[in-house]
Amino acid sequence: MPLIDLHIHSTASDGSLSPYEILALAQDSGVRAISLTDHDTIDGIHDILDDLHTFALDFITGVEISCEPPKGFDGLGSVHLLGYGFSLYDRQLNQALTTAKIARRQRNPKIIRQLQQLGLDITMAELEDRFKTRQIGRPHIAEMMVEKGMVSSFSDAFDTFLGHGCPAYVEKYKMPCDQAIQTILDAGGVPVLAHPGLLSFKASKDLERFVDTLVGDGLQGIEVFYTDHDARKTAYFKTLARKKKLLVTGGSDFHGSFNQGVSLGRGKDNIRVPYTCFKSLTDRVTAMRNLHNRLDILENNLGYRFVDRSLLQTALCHRSFLNENQTVCDSDNERLEFLGDAVLGLCVGHILMQQSPTKKEGELSRLRSTLVSEPSLADMARIIDLGRFIRLGKGEAGSGGGDKNSILSDTFEAVVAAIFLDAGFDVTCDLIQHLFEETVDRLLAKDCTVDYKSRIQEYAQEVFSQAPVYTVTREFGPDHDKTFEICLELAHIQTRGFGKSKKAAEQDAAGKALNLLKKK
Repeated sequence: MPLIDLHIHSTASDGSLSPYEILALAQDSGVRAISLTDHDTIDGIHDILDDLHTFALDFITGVEISCEPPKGFDGLGSVHLLGYGFSLYDRQLNQALTTAKIARRQRNPKIIRQLQQLGLDITMAELEDRFKTRQIGRPHIAEMMVEKGMVSSFSDAFDTFLGHGCPAYVEKYKMPCDQAIQTILDAGGVPVLAHPGLLSFKASKDLERFVDTLVGDGLQGIEVFYTDHDARKTAYFKTLARKKKLLVTGGSDFHGSFNQGVSLGRGKDNIRVPYTCFKSLTDRVTAMRNLHNRLDILENNLGYRFVDRSLLQTALCHRSFLNENQTVCDSDNERLEFLGDAVLGLCVGHILMQQSPTKKEGELSRLRSTLVSEPSLADMARIIDLGRFIRLGKGEAGSGGGDKNSILSDTFEAVVAAIFLDAGFDVTCDLIQHLFEETVDRLLAKDCTVDYKSRIQEYAQEVFSQAPVYTVTREFGPDHDKTFEICLELAHIQTRGFGKSKKAAEQDAAGKALNLLKKK
């Protein structure tokens, strides 16, 4: 029976192996299908998107979210939800995960201060130097404590200092369960209750009442096969899943060296997750996408409601899909793409003329070329999460076509043309102005050689007596065309900037922060 593992952690959160090393280990171990489910982050998945095709593995997007229990279950502690098959570019999901990641980073110094007050010589600086990872957590702290001889073992660190109720324990940020479930659903994913056997219910009726509450919020599955589930628990949860009509999933909760004795795909040599679990999960993801990829979601992202939705449907039909589904689509989107290119050029030119009354023709042409370039339009398409709605042929979809710059930019042009045909030039131009507003402002600001980083640095020192902190929170896109996301934190504000370089993203974040401060 082929092995699968739908619960794995990498260095993107609290595992010891990098995402790429996870792929290699899975293939070498004979595992057929995996999901990378790092805590409150999908950064690790972005790291390996370009490498997936080189491995003989089936893969589904994943994340593990720490949650606050629903009302009525307050003494339960932390509930963990797994999300599978969601869009990596869903704005609401990314915002929620960014909030959680920032909270995790703020938690670590508090833990270190507690340890220092207990007389232990350990600092954040040496942790960051020792562990080259984006998200340091308690496992990293525990390992350093072992290395420095402060405790006898990894488990000793948790039992004595870091575990719940111990002197250096600091409560972590937890998203409400219902919010986490809805966020996963809205991103086109499937929410699953993780390791239910670890929940501290004394009676099965209380556990069932808890599961019923989550099902009412939209829960779709339960992790039946798990490293710390014995045969009795596994059988019970399998029966419960059948009773509640929930998907059955499973995984090892692999953390590498941070979880000794647990191997990828096998747990403590006590789990064998059937491949049918992966197949059922991917089938449900497809069904959920059909449900959640309704055109009204895209219309919400666009800020426009179509009168004739067939125009939008055609705009989303790539030629590869038409070749395989000629009875579904009458035509592909290439004619609309041709028209959209012209409409975009006119709209953007009009916007630049209005906002730059002193610039000459050559300067305006250069700015327009930048704004309607393939990378720029692809970034705009990602902002509205267009990729998840594009209808692609099986081959194109399987090779990641929904995130290719060329396909995203072409489809964006086709959608613009569809709006133009549906509503006319004025409505289209207003919409383009709204969508491009921040991009145009940034480009014009850059063109005027405004240094937002220097400005906010001076402002921060004068008003807050501290410097802004810039953190790379995400990198996406192929190696030759990466986009960086930077989070700026200063006093009570947080902003996110995007750019083709870290410097450009920092400038973007700084500019947004200045705009926020001006409004206060």
